Amino acid sequence: MASVPESREPAALRWSLAVWGLAAALLLLLAPPPPPPPVTSAEDEAIFQRNVDQTVEKTRRWQLERGDETLEWDQARGHLAVVIDDVGRELHLFEQLHALRFPLTFSVLPGAVYAPGVQLRLRADRRRPREILLHLPCEPEDPAKMAEGAESGERFLRAGEPPAQLQDALAEALGRVPGAVGVNNHMGSRLTAERAAMDALMPVLRARGLYFLDSRTTPRSQGLAAAEAAGLPALGRDIFLDVDPSPAAVLAQLELAAERAEQRPVVVIAHPSPAVVETLREGLPRLRARGIGVYPLSELLAHQLARNSE
Repeated sequence: MASVPESREPAALRWSLAVWGLAAALLLLLAPPPPPPPVTSAEDEAIFQRNVDQTVEKTRRWQLERGDETLEWDQARGHLAVVIDDVGRELHLFEQLHALRFPLTFSVLPGAVYAPGVQLRLRADRRRPREILLHLPCEPEDPAKMAEGAESGERFLRAGEPPAQLQDALAEALGRVPGAVGVNNHMGSRLTAERAAMDALMPVLRARGLYFLDSRTTPRSQGLAAAEAAGLPALGRDIFLDVDPSPAAVLAQLELAAERAEQRPVVVIAHPSPAVVETLREGLPRLRARGIGVYPLSELLAHQLARNSE
């Protein structure tokens, strides 16, 4: 079959476009006019305004009575992040901590019996968002601790495992805590001291857009050094609130954290216990009155990164 001369193809295309354009113009001309806007009376407008006012008032009242007690970063005298570890092993204390009107950060153990439920709970109320971390089980100096009680239900990352095996275990744990925005180590005094193990984990976190919090369960931890080498945003724990779990000791640690927070942002880690619940319930409002704000961990990290880039 003879081919169409090349010179005729552009002409045919132009005619086709012209026909389509003409058809579209005719359709627009023949289309009926839009309906007139609805007529609203003064009473309709008054009802609408009353509904708006009621919504605004309900929002204001909810914020006043139940909303988070926050301070703008630039208006605060001190800056504090409070991370609650071991989340998912019980519900009663978790609910009390979750009910506090301060943006605590919750670190969830992937193998904990209530891990799925607490994550749903933490993400349920968008008016009071709470950050979630993966509390990654890592081998301690005493391996027997990995088999004690609830620890036996966790998959621990172990020193000496090949990088691929460590990465697979990390990916599995992240799959159980899909809402995590960061990771901190659970135990790990042996694993985190191994630079090769930490170097294996950090690229996985960076690829997923997560950050790392070094719980600093050992002074020999290589977590922050490995994170820096991988270009991963990271912070280190400053104070354990409940090394001594007695109420007086927990209160003293919170006061120490407050004093340090007036000098620079401070990261506190605590665990669910009656003493921790009571200390935070009574102590955090007092700190706010002193001008010390509580912030999500990622906010401390963002300000740290901003300072470092100056």
